[in-house]
Amino acid sequence: MDSTAGCDRAAPTLLVRRAVPAGEQHVTLLLRDVPVDPPEVADLIRHHGVFVLADLTLPLSARPVAAAAFRYDRPTATAQLAGVGVMVTLRRQGLGGRLLTGALTLLRAEGVARVHASAASGSAGASLLASAGFTADGEAARSDGRSRFVLVL
Repeated sequence: MDSTAGCDRAAPTLLVRRAVPAGEQHVTLLLRDVPVDPPEVADLIRHHGVFVLADLTLPLSARPVAAAAFRYDRPTATAQLAGVGVMVTLRRQGLGGRLLTGALTLLRAEGVARVHASAASGSAGASLLASAGFTADGEAARSDGRSRFVLVL
């Protein structure tokens, strides 16, 4: 009896890992809708601030399906989520949440104690942050009208 009957054999094995410089172009495309410009993406990759959700069976330089960028403040053990990007054709399938959960687990293991983020109230981004455990920061909204969120790891 085939125990894989009904399973999608083409589904890739996805893994959260750090982005590598060879994949910078792909990561930049994924993060094009977040407030991170291409030179900063390259810098964040070099400083281990970008995580990707990628097919485990492909080379590290292969195109990931999602990316999350973080800015670190090592002395205070905090990180700022700069943004999350998911391939347009794969949105609303839980991949952003899977990536964020994995990235937060890795950050916690590295000693990050608190993560800050911002998103427009009622947006998909705010929903993603809430599903990952972020709560409203309690401070006034940012000057751009976005709400502040915080997660204690």
